[in-house]
Amino acid sequence: MGRYVFKLPDVGEGTAEAELVAWHVKVGDVVEEDQVIADVMTDKATVELTSPVAGKVTAAHGEPGQQLAVGSPLVEFEVAGAGNAEAAAPAPVAKPADAPAPQPTSEPAAPPPAKDEAPAAPTAGVGRVFKLPDVGEGTAEAELVSWHVKVGDAVEEDQILAEVMTDKATVEITSPVAGTIAVLHGEPGQALAVGGPLVSFAGEAGSSEPAAPGRCSRPERGEIGACAGESRLKAVFVTARQGA
Repeated sequence: MGRYVFKLPDVGEGTAEAELVAWHVKVGDVVEEDQVIADVMTDKATVELTSPVAGKVTAAHGEPGQQLAVGSPLVEFEVAGAGNAEAAAPAPVAKPADAPAPQPTSEPAAPPPAKDEAPAAPTAGVGRVFKLPDVGEGTAEAELVSWHVKVGDAVEEDQILAEVMTDKATVEITSPVAGTIAVLHGEPGQALAVGGPLVSFAGEAGSSEPAAPGRCSRPERGEIGACAGESRLKAVFVTARQGA
């Protein structure tokens, strides 16, 4: 099989181009030699163009209304024999662009070494610390019943700070100094160790109120027990424990 290219002939006295008026064939049609394949028009006349060969239409160049240059391809045929043109070369396959070489990735910068954290500063404004005194015959701990003050309160010496309860009595704890409450150590219902911090007062740090042992008599049922001594417990019995 060969390839035959039919070019637009000179259709009238040196005309350089002609307008394509209509096609009489389409791609895929099998035509005979001298079969009308298209109409073209010059400024003088409309001319029917016939096929110079028998074959199969493989390409039709141009659209109706388009100006075609004389000598340019008009129709291409697949014909028996060699034809008058080389077979169309297959379109070159575009070679994929080489992938760019991977760039060496720079390792992320190591985070700066963590600075040693500064030691926690002591609580500012906390000075004298009042510790829970022995509230009765060597008791190791007492339950905090309630607070009578809160942080920020200014209290007088011997003012009631809290109530604590042992297995013998409930005792009111009074302040050993006049000052401002900075910290309350403990929550109601919590068991506090004798000698442990109870109240911290605002002021210069470093001083503390020692938990001097107190002497608390065991109250009889229905009587008020007396608690006295260096522990600065207020001599008052609030409620005797049942069965004391």
